[in-house]
Amino acid sequence: MLSKAFKSCGNKLVVFGIQPHRPATGYGYIKAQNKKISRVEEFLEKPDLRTAEKFIKTGCYFWNSGIFVGPAAVFLEEIKTNLPSLYKQLLKVRNPQDINLIWDKVKSISFDYGILEKSKRLWMFKTEGLGWSDLGSWQAWDECLLKDRQGNAIKADAVNLGSKNITVLGKGRLIATIGLENLIIVDTPDALLITRKDRSEEVKKIVDFLKQKHRQEQYLHKTVRRPWGAYTVLDKGEGFKVKLVEVKPKKALSLQLHKKRSEHWVVVEGKAKVINGKRSYYVCRNESTFIPISCVHRLINPNNYPLKIVEVQSGDYLEEDDIIRLSG
Repeated sequence: MLSKAFKSCGNKLVVFGIQPHRPATGYGYIKAQNKKISRVEEFLEKPDLRTAEKFIKTGCYFWNSGIFVGPAAVFLEEIKTNLPSLYKQLLKVRNPQDINLIWDKVKSISFDYGILEKSKRLWMFKTEGLGWSDLGSWQAWDECLLKDRQGNAIKADAVNLGSKNITVLGKGRLIATIGLENLIIVDTPDALLITRKDRSEEVKKIVDFLKQKHRQEQYLHKTVRRPWGAYTVLDKGEGFKVKLVEVKPKKALSLQLHKKRSEHWVVVEGKAKVINGKRSYYVCRNESTFIPISCVHRLINPNNYPLKIVEVQSGDYLEEDDIIRLSG
């Protein structure tokens, strides 16, 4: 049926429109006739809940799947017409390596904005029963989970008493729920999210709030990965922070110093090579060393196995930007 549908569209671009089953506010919508194949009338951005509910009632609005089909020549013609600067750069591509040469010269723009919303030959193919989801929200993710008889999906060490239609995701500590309904609970080392299922797409408002307040939670995790390994913040309080630092075999941190904090290092696994001012020495398991404020230092793992240390920072300012790197 798909091949016949695309042939009937002729020399056109075709987008898959998904028959919506709920008033989702996290998806873009396509307006078209409620037929198997019809011309796209309009693209609409993510609506508010009231608008999404109106869309569902009319029967003429469909989720934009982001899946497009059409002859390569048509795609190129549309790019030439609507994004001529991009087309000019594409002409320079003769092999995969050429992409690196033009990448910095290409303006960042989505296919929807750059092509689809401007195209005069765009059709929609209505799909039903496809099982499609872009997993763009916690609610969409929740719909993919297996549920028990009460509609609960528990993916955590949890004790649940009398709750219905709840989803719990967590790791590392016990979660207890009593008499709850229609909630999603996501417990991570970074933050705890509790939301009604029908409002889970509003989590983007929380992200916007974190950005406005310059909160570190928007970009910094409890466990931070680095090329040399990783560190996990175990605890912090007034004047101190405790980390578990893991260094990969044969890797080292940069040569650096801190203006506002001192550090105590305790080796809990492996053997560390330490540069501390003008001294260079080894610290074995169950041994420790002290790095004073403004002292040039470096942590090195000279071994073929991982190194783990517990780092206790002490000072009036303990944020990650108090690092002066002297070499890589």
